[in-house]
Amino acid sequence: MAKVKIHIDGKEVLATEGANLLHQARLNGFNIPGLCYHHKLTPTGACRLCLVKVEGQRGMVASCTLAVKEGMNIVAFDQELEETRRFLLDYLVSEQNTQYDGTYPDELRELMLRYGLDKPENRFFKPVKPHVEFRVDSSSPVLTYDPSKCIKCFRCIKACDEVQGKNVLSFYERGLNSFIVAGTGVWGDSECDGCGECIQLCPTGAIVEKPNRETINLEKVEKRVRTTCPYCGVGCQIELLVQDGKIVRSNGVEGVLPNDGRLCVKGRFGYEFVHSPERLTKPLIRKNGELVEATWDEALTLIATKFSELKEKYGPDSLAGYASAKCTNEDNYIFQKFIRTVFGTNNIDYCTRLCHASTVTAMLKSIGDGAGSNSIEDFETTDCLIVTGNNIIETHPITATYVKRGAAKGMKIIVIDPKWTPLVAYATIWLQPRLGTDVALLNGMVREIIANNWVDHSFIESRVEGGMQAFLELKELVEKYTPEVTEKITGVPAQKIKDAARIYATAKTAMVATGMGMSQQVTGTHNVFSLLNMILVTGKIGKERCGIDPPRGQNNVQGATDVGCHPAMYPGYIPVSDVENRRKVAQVWGVPFERLSDRPGLTTVEIIQAAYHGKIKGLYIMGENPMISDPNLNHTEEALQKLDFLVVQDIFHTETTRFAHVVLPASSWAEKNGTFVNSDRRVLRVRKAVDCPGDAREDWRIIHELAARMGKPMPNYRNEAEIFDELAMVTPIIAGISHARLEEHGIQWPCPTPEHPGTSTLYTDRFNTPTGKAKLFPVEHVDQTERATPEYPFILNSGRILYHYHTGTMSRRNKTLTNFTNHPYVIIHPNDASKLGVKTGERVRITSSRGTLETQVHIADEVLEGELFMPWHYTEAQVNRLTRDELDPYSRIAPFKISAVKVEVLS
Repeated sequence: MAKVKIHIDGKEVLATEGANLLHQARLNGFNIPGLCYHHKLTPTGACRLCLVKVEGQRGMVASCTLAVKEGMNIVAFDQELEETRRFLLDYLVSEQNTQYDGTYPDELRELMLRYGLDKPENRFFKPVKPHVEFRVDSSSPVLTYDPSKCIKCFRCIKACDEVQGKNVLSFYERGLNSFIVAGTGVWGDSECDGCGECIQLCPTGAIVEKPNRETINLEKVEKRVRTTCPYCGVGCQIELLVQDGKIVRSNGVEGVLPNDGRLCVKGRFGYEFVHSPERLTKPLIRKNGELVEATWDEALTLIATKFSELKEKYGPDSLAGYASAKCTNEDNYIFQKFIRTVFGTNNIDYCTRLCHASTVTAMLKSIGDGAGSNSIEDFETTDCLIVTGNNIIETHPITATYVKRGAAKGMKIIVIDPKWTPLVAYATIWLQPRLGTDVALLNGMVREIIANNWVDHSFIESRVEGGMQAFLELKELVEKYTPEVTEKITGVPAQKIKDAARIYATAKTAMVATGMGMSQQVTGTHNVFSLLNMILVTGKIGKERCGIDPPRGQNNVQGATDVGCHPAMYPGYIPVSDVENRRKVAQVWGVPFERLSDRPGLTTVEIIQAAYHGKIKGLYIMGENPMISDPNLNHTEEALQKLDFLVVQDIFHTETTRFAHVVLPASSWAEKNGTFVNSDRRVLRVRKAVDCPGDAREDWRIIHELAARMGKPMPNYRNEAEIFDELAMVTPIIAGISHARLEEHGIQWPCPTPEHPGTSTLYTDRFNTPTGKAKLFPVEHVDQTERATPEYPFILNSGRILYHYHTGTMSRRNKTLTNFTNHPYVIIHPNDASKLGVKTGERVRITSSRGTLETQVHIADEVLEGELFMPWHYTEAQVNRLTRDELDPYSRIAPFKISAVKVEVLS
């Protein structure tokens, strides 16, 4: 944006042309008062406190309603303006309940102090009361609304609408009697999902959060720590308030990407688990079948002895490790280094194998990187967005705020999902294919694009390997997928297929957000190949606001793979078979080159299968819970029981610690320093806010000491910054990043040098393949190996919901979140429910050929007939008892989304 010169109170100021005058004035040190304005909202001009005088205009004008123009001459402060502001503020105060309890920031109170109106005797206007009786609404699980403190500034309403895109709030009654209502009246019965944007933007105590309200005192808060949210892969920047050694509040950090202050309900209220009385605080060793407390010396000595014995007896490949998407890059880097240099194997993997492995595999083969090609903020400004297999509003709520703001500006949205998701309400078109027919649908769209010549020929010729010859091979394969044939396979009407292809292909810019609905299938890699084929033939990648972006499900899924927690890749996605890189890594690590194995290790599911067959003898699990997250849990349970030795390092007892020989108490995200990498490759700081409980320790320190006890000591790292510096030495994509560079904001890799600013959009010059060009992979639709049968007539789908996270280890230990929802259920189509004779709330038994569970019924047409949906967070109804461990042959991912089941009504 162009800069122009303006004058404020005689001082020359450089301001952004067209920007809000009040905001620009404040940025330049002119503290003009105001209560209704916020930089994230459209101006209202309601409170009038920001009045200024503008040369050439009569009277006083609300500066929040003015745009900056070249040559403006403004008076911000003089006696008349200040007297007018005091008069207006005095009148405003007369209508308010000005009691203050010290539990919330109060902008109105600050102005009362500034203008000497904190004492009633200094005020001109007497208190005025409304004609209606205001009642405090405490029905929400997360907040209270007190109308007597509301100044009718519109900030909460606009925050809900313009920032979060929810439009839950509005005014009721008029004038002095008006007050805010949520939905149709009662906050707890409304569509409010507890994001708390209204709390953060409320300038008074009208809307205040409930948790810790009786204990927090802002004057007693001892520190405020900026860190990164520990939930999904958006990487929201949060400020934790610490009082008496405990986290008492979480606020969004304004003005910093990726969230600019926005949070979801988990980011704002999901910190309770840190101080849960259920936290592990001492090492535990299994004796006589029971886990009993032990010292660190006992536990680490036992682990070192047992792992060393197994390695000596059965070889390095008899051992394996699970890293963690919840831990920092520094933790994970040390863990994979431990597995490779101390165990001496590449048998290391983690949960990405269960969620995005097929996406990463296809993207690496086709375009050279497995990460999102664009920035999260681009979701607002692209012209068209396809969201496929991703319930983005519930699983990545802050990314969804950008999507919804884009929709409000006219962005076209195409939702591809067999299940209804909230984004459908914002969509231009919803394609609802039958489960497992993604390749056919995408091939049909590609055929329609080719048939209408919506193809970017120059892009194909210059940036696709094989050029037009490769394109012709794809054209030949998709020719059979006419709209009518595709409709028969997918169930999606032919006209919708045509419309979706046209909208995407003819958009000037377009992005695709994919998710686990696409990836968690035995055809997952082929699904993503088909998606990439469509992107490449239209040239919708390698340009600003064009590309493919798989939002990551956990806080550090991206980072854990970036730093090498992969059975076939070193840090930076360099194959373990790369001799020169292995030599370089060996030198940095100070180990003999020959000690580093060149054989790809086993993946997550393969490790469990090998344990079942007695090939894996010892397993070290850091921060993962495979007894909820792995497929075919009955088989997983049997495999864990067959292990000679299992170590679980976690912050709570989990379904997996039941099988452990040793359990080590680790640190939560709030108790450590380090970094995460979010979904748009942004490396972000994590900062310690509180101490570990009891004898718990940071993950990397545990691993570091264990390496020494096994005779393979690592360097004596003084802190996490030194670990990151070593990581950068062996990871080209982050070679230019350091903790010091991340102090103020994140940096997106690749960032090859300390001077490099980071990369917001990938592939603008070349793809990260050996040839520098992308590659088409024409693939055919094949029927799923698991289908409905007379015995198992339903196909079960599974996924996540807003209020819970992964295996529930963290989220279900937050009363604020469980107050919203805390029980498992299955969604059944009304017609299927009628045939079964079951009603909402009744219980059913769901059985597959692998297992069974019981749950509650929820009837809705969100799913197709013959299909079911269950959230998988709940240990009471372990969905993965029903899923199978058949693997996609390319990515080795399991098909969590497609399980043939039967439903029995329980009496």
